[in-house]
Amino acid sequence: MIRGSRAANLPLALIVWGAIGIALNVGLARFTYGVMLPSIRRDLGISYLGSGSLNAVHLAGYLIGTLAAPSLMSRMGSARLSKWAHLLVATGAVLCAIAPGTIWAGSIVLGTGRVFTGLGAGAGIVAILVVVFAAVSAAQRPLASAVVWSGMGVSVVVSGLAISFLLETADGWRIAFALSALLALAVALSFAPAHGQPAKQAADPSSQGGDFVTRQFSTKHWMYLILGYLMFGIAYVAYSTFAGTQMAAMKTPILVVGLTWVGFGCAAILGAALTVPIVGSSRLKQFALAASLGSGAAGAWVAGMGTSGSAIMGALLVGLGIAATPTIVSACTRDRCSVAEYPKMFSLATAALGIGQLIGPVAGGALADRFGTGVIPFFAAACYGVATLLALADSLSSRVYLTRRRAA
Repeated sequence: MIRGSRAANLPLALIVWGAIGIALNVGLARFTYGVMLPSIRRDLGISYLGSGSLNAVHLAGYLIGTLAAPSLMSRMGSARLSKWAHLLVATGAVLCAIAPGTIWAGSIVLGTGRVFTGLGAGAGIVAILVVVFAAVSAAQRPLASAVVWSGMGVSVVVSGLAISFLLETADGWRIAFALSALLALAVALSFAPAHGQPAKQAADPSSQGGDFVTRQFSTKHWMYLILGYLMFGIAYVAYSTFAGTQMAAMKTPILVVGLTWVGFGCAAILGAALTVPIVGSSRLKQFALAASLGSGAAGAWVAGMGTSGSAIMGALLVGLGIAATPTIVSACTRDRCSVAEYPKMFSLATAALGIGQLIGPVAGGALADRFGTGVIPFFAAACYGVATLLALADSLSSRVYLTRRRAA
């Protein structure tokens, strides 16, 4: 039982487990894929559109897994869902590791593996967050959320430090997928079963939750937030999927590539940490959401300048909002609905993100094949810019909504 709100009373082992799960399902699955993409393209001979599509099928699986998670959780509980979801991730990672080295057979096996890892990651992330947040008090959630989402940045830092191995070692990307499979097994078989029952109760939606979702999404109070999250998904996946490929096309020195990814991961960890004092304030949350998205817009634009220095600076700016944005959106969602309504609204928000993540790599790959990789950062910057404007509109509508609610 958790008592008090001090960090010393946090279930640290469980929170670290959650951070490892996010590192696996977000960091390794998406960002490390971007790091390895030049090697995968070299070994399999696939186009930019093909390599983007391999990420898109992963994210399509993620979207399906996310949408299915609430129903699956109501049947088996969050702990069992986490276990089976991560066993599916492990299976998919193994398929990726053993993909044949030919364009068609390799793409089919790798694509199948990416679908499996996406399905498992989508359900697994929802289960992880429910398990962790059910075990901490409301006052502890900002810190717990920041630590869990910082796992994304840690995995990117590790990828940057291992850049030479991933890009220059024969079968380096296959070994990385094999290690991901082992990590998925570790996540599947540790910690969560002891916390399954509280999480299952917390995730049980009310019978009228579906009507609530349909009714509320049509209002400005939700629409701007959800659409902004969708645009964030397009922007960050387009940037992260092809950032490594762009640097490879520029013949960026391997040391600079490594520094770029390490800086990106460190900035993500810092961005997550900065959300801790922010998410307790409704006004600061709105400002922070626009600021994190605006930072991404500026960073993607700078990265498009095409120099080693701009690549590093752009990665730092984009990284600041990568983990902060999901944390802030999750907090905003919690503020706007009851405990019974939250699982469905969280699923809707995450599904919107998933749709954006599905669009991003396909659109980016098509643009790269037509105009070259240099156009992708500017595409990402434009999407980030739209998301920033939507966040500002959401801030304004939320202030009006809260004012009317207090007056009533």
